[in-house]
Amino acid sequence: MKLHSFLKQHGQTAVEYILMLAVSAGLGLTFMKKFQGYMFDNPDSYMNVQMNFYKAMFNSEMRFKKYRLPR
Repeated sequence: MKLHSFLKQHGQTAVEYILMLAVSAGLGLTFMKKFQGYMFDNPDSYMNVQMNFYKAMFNSEMRFKKYRLPR
């Protein structure tokens, strides 16, 4: 009788760990997709804003560097 309840508890613990792993993997994937959209894919993303700043600074038509000074 004691062995049966012991094995039953271990099975429940294994199922809980598997469910916790599945939930944490799902949350991690969701976070990575949001982070990728924020940093790279969006036209207003951080990387695109920085690249537009460098494109304006090294404009090939003027052949001079333009520096933007913050006020």
